[in-house]
Amino acid sequence: MGVRKQETLELTVACAFVDRYIKNVDDYLLKRATLIALVEQAVRTESSMPVDINVNAADDIDKGSLYLTVTGTSAESGDDGEVGRGNRVNGLIAPYRPMNMEAAAGKNPVTHVGKLYNIVAQRVAETLIQELDEVEQAYCFLVSRIGSPIMEPQVADLQLVMQDGLTIDAVRSRAEEVVYEQLADIAQIRQELIEGTLMVY
Repeated sequence: MGVRKQETLELTVACAFVDRYIKNVDDYLLKRATLIALVEQAVRTESSMPVDINVNAADDIDKGSLYLTVTGTSAESGDDGEVGRGNRVNGLIAPYRPMNMEAAAGKNPVTHVGKLYNIVAQRVAETLIQELDEVEQAYCFLVSRIGSPIMEPQVADLQLVMQDGLTIDAVRSRAEEVVYEQLADIAQIRQELIEGTLMVY
């Protein structure tokens, strides 16, 4: 996952290592460092911008929690991609509009950003349209980073189409509040999903 913040590139790389090729924790750390160097080398062929590279961000070395796999695929953990990607939280397939390719159905309602961020982004956009007459169209993009609290996205980006003659400054304060409010409501969203009172397709 890559985002640009001002003049800095931030790359999050999730790369499981096949366990039979890892001798111990030190060997894992050495191979992870090698991967970081390779990623930076690849970046340098395209850009001279400062880059922050985070590989396997959920690793907890002190607890011995490393991103390892037996087979080299996520299928061994039951993540075999059988949920169709045609179903959207808003009920639409809109190829000429921004959309997430994650299917919300079948995903973990507690931590899976492909499910929760779809709902939060939809609610942010809907709230802005309903509350602010100045806003004609609203798009919300959320980028997570594995290992960080789900209520604290790496990026929360709003794209607003304003009425003629108006700028974002007319609604900036309230728009930011809406994003924070909806992110803070994730616990309630989880509960609604678990109880089956919130439909996502």
